Amino acid sequence: MKKITLNAEKRNSIANVIETHFRNANSKARINWLLAKNAFNDHKEKMHSLAYKVVRQHQPQEDIDTIKSMISKYGDNGGQIYNDKCFYFETNYIDEEDGKPRTKDIHLDFGLRYDFALSYFDDELREQGLDPDNEYKYKATKNPHYHSMYDKNRKYLGMHHNEQIRKGENIEDNWNDKYKFEVIGSQYCGSRHFKVDNETFEVLNQFKIMQEKVVSTHEQFYDYIKSKMEKVRLGLKSYKYFDEAKELCDKLGIALNESVLNTDSSLALSIYNPSALASLLSDNEAEDNKADIIAQFKSGKLNQAIN
Repeated sequence: MKKITLNAEKRNSIANVIETHFRNANSKARINWLLAKNAFNDHKEKMHSLAYKVVRQHQPQEDIDTIKSMISKYGDNGGQIYNDKCFYFETNYIDEEDGKPRTKDIHLDFGLRYDFALSYFDDELREQGLDPDNEYKYKATKNPHYHSMYDKNRKYLGMHHNEQIRKGENIEDNWNDKYKFEVIGSQYCGSRHFKVDNETFEVLNQFKIMQEKVVSTHEQFYDYIKSKMEKVRLGLKSYKYFDEAKELCDKLGIALNESVLNTDSSLALSIYNPSALASLLSDNEAEDNKADIIAQFKSGKLNQAIN
């Protein structure tokens, strides 16, 4: 039987199969990202409830109702009410170096930021043929492909506000509307700083860290896949025949058959040999490290404060 000779298109098709395998495997990088999302999901409603309670301590509902009544009677002269989703919280503390009282604050936004959305809705974006890794791939160059995908991603997420999107189909608005509530003042959340005690401040700050971790672990997962695929593509580039790529995939436990071809350095010594490359691509670390990572998010102090 005649051997199948590889070309650039066939190598790319094989690389896509391998990348899908790495993306779906329970690597440490993927588990870290999924656990970060789960931790955020587990706490977001309780944290929003905590933020609401803090704001209502400073701005009681009866005050909101009074201003709304004044607005109804006097128009803009009656005051300002705004539906907000972002808040500044501050607390006093004593500087350990000079013993002087200081104030620190955090900006907690329950709204859907673009970088957060790329991580949180990664699977949905990929299903639409979009690229949630766009920011990582092109953040240094911002080439034309970056801008094209940036626009497509934002359109799907409902962040192109110059386009008409039917009610219920705008991901950003659906997300934001869920976390808005009435506050006294203008639309600029920086104009309102709500005082909290140190313990509440730390709890709110931990949630902000959880938000940021969803984004950072997503980028780390991208870096993990990128590192793997750089080796894969170098190896595939050196393979002349399909059988060599099949041998590599067999050693990696990846199902590869000829039908996939019908769809539209210091590493040099290692990548040219399928057995060596398979070994190089294997993770040395244990994948089942869920318990250790989950423990990072299960702080008794945090759970007590938000219950």
